Amino acid sequence: MTLYRRTFLTLFVIFACVGCDQATKSIAQSELPGGGPIALLGRTIHLQYTENSGALLGVGSSLPAIVRFWLLVVFAGAAMAAVLAFTLVEKNLRKSDVIALSVVLGGGLSNLADRLLKGGVVVDFVQLSIGPIETAIFNLADVMIIIGLVLLLLTSIPWFSRPKQSADNG
Repeated sequence: MTLYRRTFLTLFVIFACVGCDQATKSIAQSELPGGGPIALLGRTIHLQYTENSGALLGVGSSLPAIVRFWLLVVFAGAAMAAVLAFTLVEKNLRKSDVIALSVVLGGGLSNLADRLLKGGVVVDFVQLSIGPIETAIFNLADVMIIIGLVLLLLTSIPWFSRPKQSADNG
């Protein structure tokens, strides 16, 4: 894949992910604050606005603000810049790798934008419940990060990423 095509694909996926995540957060921010959770699909999905000052699952939310800033803004921003540079310059990446890394970047950059624009917090609004099991409250960017990482993992497994042989090769 040429550098031009890889750059276009990377930026397209990142902007699409950030746009979708920020749109859902904007809707959550305007429609959900103040009320109790809204239950959907037989109480499987709960929508409730919250602001998370920590990382995934609220990890680090009790740390001092300056430590959270350095870890969740500066360090995370530098890590995303490194992943972006790697995605754009590594010539041996497959298209699936570029897409997966771009999805991770889109989710991470959208949460980073929240931190920078909303005083160090990220908007979360979705919680899943299946019987007694409940997830932490999360957002679309968190889902994107997980999907991107799972795609990277799956495509690194030889039996999953191996091209199928045609009948002529067999």
